[in-house]
Amino acid sequence: MAVIKSRSRRLTVISGASMEAAGELGVRFGCLNAVCGRCATNVISGLANLSAPTPGETAMGLAPGRRLMCQCRITKGTVGLDLD
Repeated sequence: MAVIKSRSRRLTVISGASMEAAGELGVRFGCLNAVCGRCATNVISGLANLSAPTPGETAMGLAPGRRLMCQCRITKGTVGLDLD
């Protein structure tokens, strides 16, 4: 099991789950294809617990520590997101 958390809430998910589950914590999604960038979120802890950036994320040129939630998976442990 793995945990996705904001400063005030937490969600337990299966290891390997899509970070789209973070929608329950307030992440807003748009295209789900690494085109619009709406789900770009600052990861404040556990960045190493996410899958490697996809080519779509790399092409978007996101700042360090910022990931597209539609493109990554939580591989283990806990990932903290800057949502509230």
